[in-house]
Amino acid sequence: MILLRSKYISLTVILALIYCCSARLLHSDSRFNSFGENVVRDAHVFIYGQEKVRGVNLGGWLLLEPWITPSLFEQFVGASQEAVDEYTFTQVLGYREAKRQLHKHWSTWVTEKDIATLTSYGVNHLRIPIGYWAFDKTPTEPFVKGAYKYLLKAVRWAKKYNLKVVLDLHGAPGSQNGFDNSGRRGPIEWQTGAADNIPRTIKAVKIMTERFNTPEFKNTVSAINVLNEPANWGGNQLNITQKFYKDSYNVIRHINSDILVVFNNAFLPLKAWQNFLNSSGFDRIVLDTHNYAVFNYSLLALNQEQRLNNFTCLNKADIISNQGIWTLVGEWSLAITDCTKWLNGFGRGARYDGTYEKDHGPICPNCTCQGEGNYLNWTNDYKNYLKQYASAQMDAYEAGIGWIFWNFKAENSPHWDFMLGIREGWIPRTPKERDYACP
Repeated sequence: MILLRSKYISLTVILALIYCCSARLLHSDSRFNSFGENVVRDAHVFIYGQEKVRGVNLGGWLLLEPWITPSLFEQFVGASQEAVDEYTFTQVLGYREAKRQLHKHWSTWVTEKDIATLTSYGVNHLRIPIGYWAFDKTPTEPFVKGAYKYLLKAVRWAKKYNLKVVLDLHGAPGSQNGFDNSGRRGPIEWQTGAADNIPRTIKAVKIMTERFNTPEFKNTVSAINVLNEPANWGGNQLNITQKFYKDSYNVIRHINSDILVVFNNAFLPLKAWQNFLNSSGFDRIVLDTHNYAVFNYSLLALNQEQRLNNFTCLNKADIISNQGIWTLVGEWSLAITDCTKWLNGFGRGARYDGTYEKDHGPICPNCTCQGEGNYLNWTNDYKNYLKQYASAQMDAYEAGIGWIFWNFKAENSPHWDFMLGIREGWIPRTPKERDYACP
């Protein structure tokens, strides 16, 4: 009897231990969130160069771009003072009102449900653009500080859904490219303006790296893009940009030896960077390039077949020839025109229909932007072509380490809206659904 009781107690203890351990494992690797969707909590190590980056940008969120969320800028149409970027948005509205509108936007444009949905669509990376002023703002700058809190929330959501994050410094003091996506449209004064512009940019990179260099974010924040799209014109000198890249790399490596450091190609051919990147002693770096076929007249004139073969497949060949360097296409879209309202800037027209520049007519005699964004009227043939175009680009860019689509969503721009494209079927959800590949 004593022997049997002893065996019974031992069996009970073993079963209890198994139950507790199992429960603990289930808790630490919970596969269901509040939406009832399947997720993995613990971040795994992403093996770059073997696994492919398949991501989206969370653009138009922590740094405004009028064409992504035109509803925020409609209030300035015909006004005595127009806002064309985030700098003038805060300047014209005043700090208090700009803060109110921005916090409302920040709290609604990206939600946890969006992140859960993107995960279900096969996305494994989020690139999150943010301006320097989220980390370092002077009293004379009108920007509203406060975006960091929302960035932190997004990174925690990414961890919850086992997504990797590329932190992307999208705007620098003085503007690195003069585009509204730098935070301030106009002159390019990043290198030629205030003497502390570049040191402040490096300071923002340093703060961003330090804040996410914690055990909580290990294997979640996997890359830092030190600066988005610095121009190679307008006073910017390549050697100064390259020195900034070296200095930023050293700052990051002093803090973190593993995280990927991302350099943008500054609108130059990939091969133009080979000597610099191969001779500087860098480790775990990525060359970021952005492929769009709508921002110059010759690319806009391509027909459907040429867009596949003479644009997309040639980009694949360039990436393959650059195999010694990890190459990421950090931005691309399905746009075949520049017709999206304010894509070229608030108040500006399109090259496609001849309303962008007075001395340049439309791409073709009958080229019009009328109804271009009304996807409900698109034919099945056109949707099928867009799926081919998406498939071709995904295939081409996976010749490198992968791709990140611009953008995760947009208010009125279906060619730039990843979530809409997945729902409507013109963006393939998985590699098996792709129906075109470059030779």
